Amino acid sequence: MNSKNIKISDIGIDEFLPYLLAHASNLISKQIDEIAAAEGLSRNECKVLITLSNKEDVTLNELASLMIIKQPTLSRIVDAMVKAGWLLRDVVKEDRRSVNIRLTSAGRDQAVPLLSHAHKMDYFIARKIGSIESKHLKKLLRRLILQEKNIF
Repeated sequence: MNSKNIKISDIGIDEFLPYLLAHASNLISKQIDEIAAAEGLSRNECKVLITLSNKEDVTLNELASLMIIKQPTLSRIVDAMVKAGWLLRDVVKEDRRSVNIRLTSAGRDQAVPLLSHAHKMDYFIARKIGSIESKHLKKLLRRLILQEKNIF
């Protein structure tokens, strides 16, 4: 699209895909924050527990990438969760500089209600927009995410 041909009146914020994605994400994030607070956790603690609930031997860097969070920030969160008894750190034998993060049994117990909430949210969204549309939206978003730096 040639930017010289665009008129200000042609651009409605509610038609701008990045805005719609951000707005939907913000609405869902607020709900996640409420669920986290009800469980006595932060959003990032919830994300750690949910992410690790079906993964073993995830390095700190991999976890940071999965969570879309900076590694130093994640390190502080992980430290607190280790102290709480929810996580364990294991040095990677092949690379002593890397650390694997995994859930303890207490961490798994902490993750159970969060996973239930996550499934309920997923189900609720699918009911609101339709099951087929939900699957299609997930497929489109995964494709967009895989594009990573080459989105535009």
